[in-house]
Amino acid sequence: MNRVDTATPSPAAPGVDILFGKYRMVQRLATGGMAHLFLATIDGPDGFSKACVIKRILPEYANLEPFARMFADEAKVAALLTHPNIVQVFDFGKIDGQYYLAMEWIQGQSLDRIMRHAAAANIPLGPRVTVDVGLAMSDALTYAHAKTLSDGTPLKLVHRDITPGNVLVSRDGIVKLADFGIVKSSVNLERTVAGVVKGKYAYMSPEQITNRELDHRSDLYSLGIVLYEASTGRRLFKRDSMEATIMAASAGDVPPPSHVAPGFPPDLERILLKCLAKDPAQRYQTARELHDDLERYRTAQHWTSGGRELASLMATLFPPDASGRVSTALAVPGSMPGSSPGASADASGMGSTRTPTGISGPSPFAPPEHAVDLREPSALVPTGMMPRSTGTGSTTGVIPPPEQAAADGAFPWGLAAAAGVALVGSAVFWLFIA
Repeated sequence: MNRVDTATPSPAAPGVDILFGKYRMVQRLATGGMAHLFLATIDGPDGFSKACVIKRILPEYANLEPFARMFADEAKVAALLTHPNIVQVFDFGKIDGQYYLAMEWIQGQSLDRIMRHAAAANIPLGPRVTVDVGLAMSDALTYAHAKTLSDGTPLKLVHRDITPGNVLVSRDGIVKLADFGIVKSSVNLERTVAGVVKGKYAYMSPEQITNRELDHRSDLYSLGIVLYEASTGRRLFKRDSMEATIMAASAGDVPPPSHVAPGFPPDLERILLKCLAKDPAQRYQTARELHDDLERYRTAQHWTSGGRELASLMATLFPPDASGRVSTALAVPGSMPGSSPGASADASGMGSTRTPTGISGPSPFAPPEHAVDLREPSALVPTGMMPRSTGTGSTTGVIPPPEQAAADGAFPWGLAAAAGVALVGSAVFWLFIA
């Protein structure tokens, strides 16, 4: 995920159209394999202006039916979802041959970035923040999993990409789920291609990473990974190579949180381990069951509801600068496997070179030498191309701070290139910004 840390958006990058239909492009946020993302505004009379994010498909892909169809599928699914804990998509169209989505702009940070900054500041997120995030996400999934089409037909939605990068937290402590770019639903079910795995390896359920039939319980497993990492400060399945990550996620061996974070609350540990059961039948069967269990746990702790704890954390981790301006990320969910390796977005929205640095503030739960990259490339490879284990996987690592994450290894282009050849040949290669 590329983000821009700025309080006042800078002008659009050179060569970017200022006007795009009714939208005024303010700043390029990210560029990926087949789309650009922009901060934009809708302007009206008497100084009216509303900020939004525009996801615009690249011209070279606009006329390729598989790409355009999948982009339209994303719009169809997202447009059906209206929930306070889901990022709203409110417009979809085609201007000058370019498809686009217009979506809500969240003035805040992704959980991915919050975890990194918390590690740098040596501030454990702890059970309370974890429960707040879990309640919001389980509420969003309860709604999404139960959503029906206008005629009452079940949507049968499975998000398939529940990761810290797709959990956004506003400055006010509101938590929102983003990115329905690889969602599985009745809208696009008939277009699912056998032998293709979609998602991010370190957050896949065992059935997802082995390309078995999956349902909404897979999302609950992925959410369990996110909550495990947020509460312990430790990575669960991410290793220092893609191969080792795949093998760890496939095995699904989960050390109890209390083994990596001494003193971990037993009741919360029970909840997380139930989410992370290898057998879907042993997990929570619905997101509502998970939500209710988390709510009972919060009530037992006499914690108040609302986002005050998260808002306070945001203010601590991302304080105002010397001029009093609040640094916020123009949060753009999803990974970008098509972007240039070694580049990240700076305040101008253009690429900047990564500079290796050491860990300045490790998590208290593990030594810094075990730190690994929190980022995870999107998986889009035939299952037959999964590498075999060589027995060289590393131990689970701490959540690295932002500087360390930027300095870690690049995307494995060899495997991506091989996957690209296989998928383009079958007219389903789908590199996206999501």
